Amino acid sequence: MTAAPPEWLAIPQPSAFAPAGGSWRPAAAHVVAGSRRFDVEARRLQQELACLGIPDGDESRIVLSEADVAAPSLIGEAFAIHVADDIEVRAATPAGAFRATRQLLHNLRAQGLVPTGRVESAPAVAERGIHLDAARKHYSAEWIIRMLHDAADVGINVFQWHFSENEGFRLESVAFPEVVSPDHITRAEAGLILETARDLHIDVVPSLDMPGHLRQVLSAHPDLRLPPGEEPEDPAAGGIVGTDHALDITRDEALEFARRLVDDMADAFPHSTKWNLGGDEFVAFERIGDYPALTEAAHARYGAAGTGFDLLTDFVNAIATHLRGRGLQARAWNDGMLRSEVATLHSEIVLTWWTNWHASMRPVAEAVAAGHRLVNVNDSLFYYVLGENAGYRYPTAERIWDEDWHPGLFPRLWGEEGQSTVRQEITRPYPPTLLGCSFAIWSDRPQAQTAEEVAAGIRSPLRAMAERAWNGGSRLSLADFQAMDARLRPWGCGSAVPNRIS
Repeated sequence: MTAAPPEWLAIPQPSAFAPAGGSWRPAAAHVVAGSRRFDVEARRLQQELACLGIPDGDESRIVLSEADVAAPSLIGEAFAIHVADDIEVRAATPAGAFRATRQLLHNLRAQGLVPTGRVESAPAVAERGIHLDAARKHYSAEWIIRMLHDAADVGINVFQWHFSENEGFRLESVAFPEVVSPDHITRAEAGLILETARDLHIDVVPSLDMPGHLRQVLSAHPDLRLPPGEEPEDPAAGGIVGTDHALDITRDEALEFARRLVDDMADAFPHSTKWNLGGDEFVAFERIGDYPALTEAAHARYGAAGTGFDLLTDFVNAIATHLRGRGLQARAWNDGMLRSEVATLHSEIVLTWWTNWHASMRPVAEAVAAGHRLVNVNDSLFYYVLGENAGYRYPTAERIWDEDWHPGLFPRLWGEEGQSTVRQEITRPYPPTLLGCSFAIWSDRPQAQTAEEVAAGIRSPLRAMAERAWNGGSRLSLADFQAMDARLRPWGCGSAVPNRIS
């Protein structure tokens, strides 16, 4: 009986694989950069092969070739691989070559060989991200760097770095040292993190949430806090809602402070082109009329129809305009957006869509109609909330497969009775509106897990998202994915972290 040809064992799976029935595992191999643009990737792969017991030698060649610009299928991160006695990788960009070489290494790690044949692959969405709340909990620079290597290994190409929260501000500030928590990342450490991300073809998106989530910052600037809300008429709505976390967006000096804080932190991210300004959970949105300062300022500015949502929209627009002047694309969380009566949210602001838990939150379709691009951060599947705070459950590959999730499947709309009802979905072929998706680590209860437990806990669900994000779903069954994931043991080669960061 003829043995079945070896499977292509890699995460994410390629778009297509035509097996030739054999395998590639030479005693030695020499990697050649067919273009100077691929020199770094050739050197990287040569070192990684040596780590797997395939030293530099003439028995076989791996050529990293620059794709012909006339080949429209090979753009961005797309790649093609032909495996025979030698291997040819074709890609249009260094990022594409990097993705292709991960595929080769996955096979070597999982089964000690690379199946012969032809592979073609291109991502279904441009962004596959990971968000890290490194503000409520301090993660060392070494840990973040290891996380970036693990994420890049499966095609993650965006890192949203959330360094400011109510409970901490954990990135060194030059202009406002008084707001920084004792345990924090220094600018020197940040530089090493950012250098690592660039090397791994990962875009870094700074996340500085405002005008809410600022308790740590405002503890040093209490004069800029929004005055508290009133006791609601309905006792069932709860008591007075505190505002020690909220910037007083009714005042020009608060807006100027926000701009200055952005400027100071933006200097730490010289290569970033995107910025998440937050905009979420500023006040209790379902009770926004219980904040007299907002209501009075909105009426004065917009007339009787104005609400606190109009002020919030204007604030977000103002910060977005400021970011644009620095060459940064503005992003905001969706829950408080598109709810104003008078002001209109700038259409170029990208919405990072995490939830529709309340019936008053606007649906995805409304954002698309208004011209906003979207990043899907589906909280029901991809929110890794430490301590499983606020009713969240740790994500699992099982739930991701059970939902048949793909990048266009957003959180369900919730009805008036507090139950999820309407499925929100953008189907393939995805429009340019859908930029991509992201996994999110939130450190609500920082002591609930150690950093190493977080790394272990996110491994399988992050890789499940990576597989389904790249392919717009997956041809793999859950069992096949889990078996493959188990064979791809953690990869340490090439991800060494310096013993000391000066």
